[in-house]
Amino acid sequence: MIITTITRKISEGERIALGELSAMLPFFLICNGLVLVFSGIYGLAGGNIGFGIFTGLLLGNIVGAFNFYLIGLSSGKLLRKGKKSEAGVRSFAGVMYGLRYFIMFAVYWILASLELINIFTSLLPLLYPSFYYKFMAFFNKSV
Repeated sequence: MIITTITRKISEGERIALGELSAMLPFFLICNGLVLVFSGIYGLAGGNIGFGIFTGLLLGNIVGAFNFYLIGLSSGKLLRKGKKSEAGVRSFAGVMYGLRYFIMFAVYWILASLELINIFTSLLPLLYPSFYYKFMAFFNKSV
């Protein structure tokens, strides 16, 4: 079997987004562990926990990481376009924002209506970057 590697130059936005994601990874893992611990406690207390909690958490992490990556890509494009026209930058930012959230809403709605995910555990990882930056600012660490 021949393994081929496709290499390409990554943009500055991609590099920054991937660097930030790798720096946040330990924090994400801790948050996921806490969600699983509290879900287990809830289940032991008689609450109904099902497979949807785990699939929701997995989906939320994938969507959250991909969303953060897309923000990095679009911010790099916005910086390049900013030199050309401010109106173009605003339009591009608005379209990318709307497109990202429309796709996320559609995916979450379909999967939640099929009862494949727990909506709470799938949306919680989308807040992890915000928690991370607030946590780091509170402890006065450079982010």
